[in-house]
Amino acid sequence: MQKRHNFILFTILAAVAVAVLAWGCSASHSDTNPGFGGSGGSGSANGPSSGTGEGGCLLNCETTSSTGGGGNNPGGVIVIAPANPSIVVQNGMIPTVALKATLGNLDVTAQVVWTYERPDVGDVKASAFTPTGLVGGTGKLTANLAKATGATTVSVVIKKVVNTGGLSDAQIMALDNAADPDPNGGLNIVYPLPETVFPLGVLAPEVQWNSANPGDFYKLAFSEKYYQYSEYFNTPSPARHTVAEDDWKSIENSGTGAQSDPVMMSLSRFSGGKAYKPDQMALHVAQGRLHGSVYYWELPDQCGNGNGRVLRIKPDSPNVDEFYSPGQCYGCHTVSRDGKTMAATFDNGVPFPQKTIDLSADPAQLGPLQNGLGGTFMAFNDKGDKLLASNDSASNPSGSVLRIADSTNGNILNPNALGTGCGEPAWSPDGKKIAGICNLGGGGWIFDATQGDLTIADVAADGVSVSNTKVIVPKGGGSGRPAYPSFSPGSEWLAFGRPTAGSRSTGNGDLWLASTDGANVKQLAAASNGNQSYNPVFAPLRAGGFFWLVYISRRDYGNEMVGANRQQLWVTAIDDPPSAGDPSHPPFYMRGQEMCGKSENAYYALDPCKAVGADCLSGVDCCNGQCVKDPNTNKYVCGDPPPPGQCSGDGNACKVDADCCNSPTVACIDGFCQVPPPK
Repeated sequence: MQKRHNFILFTILAAVAVAVLAWGCSASHSDTNPGFGGSGGSGSANGPSSGTGEGGCLLNCETTSSTGGGGNNPGGVIVIAPANPSIVVQNGMIPTVALKATLGNLDVTAQVVWTYERPDVGDVKASAFTPTGLVGGTGKLTANLAKATGATTVSVVIKKVVNTGGLSDAQIMALDNAADPDPNGGLNIVYPLPETVFPLGVLAPEVQWNSANPGDFYKLAFSEKYYQYSEYFNTPSPARHTVAEDDWKSIENSGTGAQSDPVMMSLSRFSGGKAYKPDQMALHVAQGRLHGSVYYWELPDQCGNGNGRVLRIKPDSPNVDEFYSPGQCYGCHTVSRDGKTMAATFDNGVPFPQKTIDLSADPAQLGPLQNGLGGTFMAFNDKGDKLLASNDSASNPSGSVLRIADSTNGNILNPNALGTGCGEPAWSPDGKKIAGICNLGGGGWIFDATQGDLTIADVAADGVSVSNTKVIVPKGGGSGRPAYPSFSPGSEWLAFGRPTAGSRSTGNGDLWLASTDGANVKQLAAASNGNQSYNPVFAPLRAGGFFWLVYISRRDYGNEMVGANRQQLWVTAIDDPPSAGDPSHPPFYMRGQEMCGKSENAYYALDPCKAVGADCLSGVDCCNGQCVKDPNTNKYVCGDPPPPGQCSGDGNACKVDADCCNSPTVACIDGFCQVPPPK
């Protein structure tokens, strides 16, 4: 909205006062959603909205340097006072800091336009900075007036204390100042795992520990650069505690990145009238958010489910969603890149019928492909119009082939894409490569084949013709054969398992990573510690400087699932790029899944995209890849792509770095403009 401002601009170098009448202008572009995955945005002409506390620019509304002074900025330097303030928010008491802006000898506080780049941390109103009280952090505060500009940083530290256990002041003081070690080796924290990397937006970890005594009181603390949280409580045995989700959200959003800002978690107890010093570990929060949902097969088990079924779970949800219930066993599923279509195998015929399911419908319903294909596993191409599908060779793995078929009618377009004896298909997100396990042999079903090589090939622009087939990871010696490959979001890496019982999760197994040329083969030892991990699948997008893998593991989950030998979903961060010898990190448990069941064959996919006008959080949500601010409602909605020659804001779709408004500080990563995290 344009505002008219009448004011007198006094120059310092001249003794003459010049009256200037100017129109103020504010940005007329559609702001994009702040924070593709992080906790705040950075202002730009077509980028995310910033915390612009008051009005728009005045006079000469072109962009000027934030450093001020000399050269192309004859307007001079605005001095902001206080310089670099640090504000402490204590237990919800939010102080404000009055700001003063001077240009030479003039007080221009009332005339400048204030902009703070972290609206989640705070903003300026009436020339005073006020924290939100929800997120700690630091950001640049800018004052602009005509061609004059100045900047400083404003930091906010939040300290919160919660006494849910009703401890006395004396008990709290004892826990805060405990110096003696806990007897018998301490509390023995069994979850989360030390050095785990969490993304933004997942449920808070359920802290679990052993060696608890009746009547014990505890202090759980999370501490990082800009947020300090302490909670005092008691809990029965087996000892577990989860901080409130709102508090966990504040903790994770206040970080500066997994590499730069570890979160120190400490747990201490008051037992038998004495407080003992805490056990502590470092955790990490990547400043990026996982997008999409995990679709996994739940085997019939103690959950009372008579049929195997596919369930859907989101990383931030405490519950699973049975989005489609055909009343029969179905699984061996995959999902299209746009999240609109699932292909799955049904257990009601020989060979097993392979059908599509329309995920954009609520509830989901059968899609156009209902007959014409028979087999087990499938993989969509990048456009979702073709499937790489295995046939059903049943007890003859060496006779298995992978076919390319039309996903709408099942017509076979290429009857044998990789050669005889191939199964467990994967198709790269860019559509240019396919992969599978070939030279299968031994065992009964394909799942039981003890021989097999990870094989890759190029796909022509027609999506049908295949060439340059080659083995990049042979079975080799040691652990079992490669199984269930999955392409990374950028199509440059393949994750796969090495189970010892064919490709089943009943034997031992660990996780591996290989470049698509086979030159770099790495064991993901930190993620698969215990030799009980299988079927790694890449999340559809990178986040916070990491790739993310969801996989199944039969490891213990803290003290809540011990010795059950029941496979469950876990998620691990993989360094981007994965240059280390082991680029994986200890995983976190995916809360919300049914612990009574056995979770198999997870597939991570984006949610069905939204049409123009629908609510959105980032361009990832939108079919056009653009989430913009509606100037009439100030809400973020899916919009049209920018016209030719215009750029995309943070979080919106791109093809190259130059498409992003904030390039070069923002890069095009996996097709969306993102701020690369600090290393």
